[in-house]
Parts: sequence; structure tokens; C-alpha cells
Amino acid sequence: MSVEHYLPRVVVLITHRRQPQQPSRMARIIQQALPDFHGRARIEIVETTLTRLLDEARELESNQRADIFICSGASADYLRQNISTSVLSIHMGEFDLIRALDLARTRATRVGILSFRHTYPELAALQSLFTVAIREATYASFEEARQQVQLLASEGYRVIVGSSTVVQLADEAGVQGVLALNVDSIRRALDNALSICRSRVQSLIQQQRLNAVMRNLSDGVIAVDADGLVQSLNPRMATLLEISADWARGRPLREVMPALEPAALPCSSESQENQLIRIGTKTLAANLTPIIEDGKTDGMVITCREANAIQRADRHIRSLARPRHFTARYRFEQILGDAPAFRETVHLAQLYAQTDSTVLITGESGTGKELLAQSLHNASARQQAPFVAINCAAFPESLLESELFGYEEGAFTGSRKGGKIGLIEAAHTGTLFLDEIGDMPVSLQTRLLRVLQEREVLRLGASEPTPVDLRVVAATHCDLRTRIADGRFREDLFYRLNILRLVVPPLRQRAQDIPMLVNGILGRLSRAPGMPRFETIALPRLMPYLIRHRWPGNIRELENIVERAAISAQVLEGSDRDDSLRTLFPELFEDEHAGFPVSIEPATDDLRSLGKAAEAAHARQVLGACEGNLDETARRLGVSRTTLWRRLRAGRSH
Repeated sequence: MSVEHYLPRVVVLITHRRQPQQPSRMARIIQQALPDFHGRARIEIVETTLTRLLDEARELESNQRADIFICSGASADYLRQNISTSVLSIHMGEFDLIRALDLARTRATRVGILSFRHTYPELAALQSLFTVAIREATYASFEEARQQVQLLASEGYRVIVGSSTVVQLADEAGVQGVLALNVDSIRRALDNALSICRSRVQSLIQQQRLNAVMRNLSDGVIAVDADGLVQSLNPRMATLLEISADWARGRPLREVMPALEPAALPCSSESQENQLIRIGTKTLAANLTPIIEDGKTDGMVITCREANAIQRADRHIRSLARPRHFTARYRFEQILGDAPAFRETVHLAQLYAQTDSTVLITGESGTGKELLAQSLHNASARQQAPFVAINCAAFPESLLESELFGYEEGAFTGSRKGGKIGLIEAAHTGTLFLDEIGDMPVSLQTRLLRVLQEREVLRLGASEPTPVDLRVVAATHCDLRTRIADGRFREDLFYRLNILRLVVPPLRQRAQDIPMLVNGILGRLSRAPGMPRFETIALPRLMPYLIRHRWPGNIRELENIVERAAISAQVLEGSDRDDSLRTLFPELFEDEHAGFPVSIEPATDDLRSLGKAAEAAHARQVLGACEGNLDETARRLGVSRTTLWRRLRAGRSH
């Protein structure tokens, strides 16, 4: 229902001592005003007796025929005490009184004015204006009106001005009654009635909308008055409190929500946020907001939400705020290597993935510490959450602090409007990988230690910390104990990080894994966009050099050399001399000048211990050392002469 299309139902009740046989003077006056309200209201005129007034009104009310009643003062006062529908009195205004007196002075020199509980101070001026003797009287009940009419008549007042009831009583007393009300009075009364109805409908619509909002709120809401009594609550609150809304209304708040802190009862003048209360098996977070009217507390609104719903919303908001690239790509099954020390490290990492304890990964640069950290994350229960990797050596100290911890709006000059979430917060519910932790400035180590201890982060410029749920994995190529001795690393932070330890062996201790790693790198290169087509026939020539190299850059260096070899394969195939190898891969020959043995022969002659990519190249090298003697070569390699011949042929056709 809208206010524009609403037609108020107005009933004008005219009371008589006896039911009239035809429309009364009052009814005829009202009829004159009805055309002005066509299409604006449904107006009904009902004439009844004083004895039937209440029954008539109640019947109209029960049949929903009236939104508002209009009647004279005494009748209106009586009905207001006995029915719930609004009742409007028809009041006699100053202009109505002037018109009535103008009519009365033509009929008598003494005029009585009888009104319901209301006098007119203007009568003194009107008396001199109309040159008549005026006597004013009031009444509060029908019997008192009858007595006043009789008194005025006995005192010689031949004309009495008043309502339709007063006019009837005057006629019965043998004097002339003049109706004070006219069509203008009726129009004013009807206009007022329509305004009241429309205002009520507007309020009703607003209340219905408010109720609809309250019903559909995900939060529970309860309102109490200044005495701490519950005035209303929405269905969600009733569900959260496991009570009935009808039962709660009118009861003291301490009875409805006994788990609230006493300071909140009956009403506090200060807001309180996130007060945790227990209701059965549920934990609710309650916010208490006082209602202030004219500087005084006039009640309180309490909103409640389940704590786990807040946690879900918090996770959702943080997931929206963090960048989408916080993911881990690698898994344990993608890690290549069969060296015993390396496999033991991977096995430990798979075991540690099942816990939430902090892990410290140590190893030289380029050994794959982040690959191990990503695999650990993807094998954990946090695999669907973010993996945030931070290189502590890549940021200047001032920038690293704001990137790690975030900041509030206005925390410093140039800060982003609205502030910024830090990388630690972005890792909420997931894994925070701190690479090169040994290079973190000491001043930030103190703040990081608090994050690890309290699991909360304080943004720059903020006064309240933000709780975080995360698993920390740190990595370093440094000897942290040496840095502790030098004062460059906090000892307490070291022990906070060094709960679970993983040591990644360098590539020079995994020589047997090199062929496998080379094949894996080649496979990845072949799928890389923009890479030219390449042949790998030259790699067997290169393999002995790869196996003997010291690999200071570890796997990262191996990736560089393999990519260079793949792209330069045609150059290598065009020359059988080692000069081309020295030109393309000088780092593989630097060991000669560093005092390392130049021999390309591996520590063992067992062919089965090498990868397939190195077999042919190694077989040719051993054959050259044996001056072409196949029997001696087969003996050194631990294979038959036939197998050796097949390997050599396969190497030439590869």
C-alpha cells in the first residue's frame, strides 16, 4: 500500500437524544462539504443516539469501516476512553463564533454560549462589537450540558450557541439553539482527519519496512528502554538467544541476556563492542549502543552475531583484499632428485607439512628452498589459503616495514587513502614464507617476533592489533648463529623460528641427480612460450662437465647453463673441439684455475649410477682413456661388450 493510493475511511458520528427521522441540520452541513473530498477519502455520516453511540462505534470498528471518527467534543471524549480507533473533535473556531453571534443578535439581546471544556477570551471584545449581552459557560458531560442549558434559559437567555447536542437541549428547554458549526468547520475537521490518517499510514509503511529489514538482518537486534526492559527484538535475535520474542518483550534485559556484563545493565551511556557471551554451545559477539535523547540515555540497542560468522566474514574480506597472485605452484611430486641426503630432506618436509609448527629451511642460494616451502604449503591443510612469499633482502628497511605490517590511512606522508593491508595480514589462514630471513633488519626482527609470539599484527598508525592465523616458513642461506654472534640477528627470534629444521644439500653433493634435473629443465623449456626449437644432441658432450662442476649457483646456475646449451645446440654440433664449450660455458672450466681436478671422469666407473643422458658421453670418455680397448672399457663400466656397443651406437644416433 502506498500513501498516494490510500483512501482514508472517515466516519462522522452525530449524536442525538432521539434518533431523527430525517437528516439533521448537522448532517446537511456535512453533506455540503463532501464534494470537496471526492476521490480523497471515503466519508460516511452516521446519526445515532447517545445511548447507542458506543455500540455503534464499536460495530464500525470491528467491521473495519473506520480509520478515524469525527464527532462533537463530549462524544469524542467519551469514545476515546472506550475504543482504540482515533477520534477527532470538531472544534468551534473564532470565525465560527463570530458567524453564530451575528445570527444570534438578530434574534435576542441576551445570548448564551455553551462549549465543551473550552472558553473564548475574545468574547469580551465581541460583546461590544455585537451590542448583545453574552454569557459563556462550559460543560464536561452530557448531564452537565443539560444543566447549563436550563440555567441559561432560567436567566432569560433566549438564544444559546453551541454544538448540535447543545442545540437539541436548547430546543427542549424552550429556547432557540444556534449551531456554532458551519461547513467551513466541517472542512477543517475533515482536512485534519485526512492528515492524521495519511501520517499514520506513512508511519505504518515505514514501520513495516523497518520490520522487514529487521526480519532479514543476519545480525540479532534487541532494543531496551531506559529502565532496561526489552521493547523489541528481531527473529534472528530470538533464534540466537534460543527464546521466544513474545516471551522476551517487557522483561528485564538481565533476564533475557543474563550473560551480559553487569556494566551493560540496565543501560550504559557508552558504547561497548565485541563483548563475548555464551549462549548454550554458541559464542556471540555483542555490540551495545546507547540511545541518547536530549543528552540523556533513553535506552539501548544491542546487536549480536555468532563469533564463527565474524571469523568467516573476516576471512572473506581478507581474501578480497589480498592480491590474487598469492598462490603456491609447486608440489612434492614435482621435486626431482634421488640423492639420499636430498630425499631425506623431502621426506622430512612431507612429515612437517602435516603440522602448523614454524619451519626453518637452510641451504645455499639456488638450492630450491622456496620450491620446498611451496610444496610444504600445498601438502598442508592450508593449501586452499594464500601462500605469501616475502624476500626480506629485496626491500629497503623503510619500505619493508610498511609492506610487511601494512598501514592505516594517514600513517605517513604519501600513504594510500584507506590504508593498506600488509603482507603478513594477506597470509591470514595460509602460509607466510620469509625468504632470506637472515638479511632482515634487526629493528623489524623485534616486530616480527611479536607476530610469531602473539599471532597479531599492528599496522603502522593503528592503535589496535589485528589477529592473524598463519603458518610461518622461513629460509636463509646465512649461518644464523654467526649473525647472532655479530649482533645482526636476534637470538630469541632464531629459537622462535628454529622449531622444525630442513637442510637442503647443495647441487655439488647431488651429482647423480644432474641428468634427471637436466631432463626436467629441458622439458620445461620445450613448453615455454617464445622459445626457439632446439636439439639436445650436444648435451651428452656437455654432461661430464656438468657432473664435475662445483655449482656455486646450484640449481639456478644449472638452469641457466641448460637453457644456454639448448639454444646454442647448433653451434655445439658444428664443432667437435672443446674450444666451443669453453667459449659458451666458461664457468664449467673455471675449476681448472681454482685447483680442482680437470679430469672429467666421475668418482665411479659404474655406468648404472649415471643418468641415461650421460651414459653415452661417459662411455666414450672411458673408451678414449682405454685407448679404444672395448674389453677394458666394458670391464671398467661394469657392462658386457654387447651392452657397451649398444650404448655407443645409441649415443651416436641420439
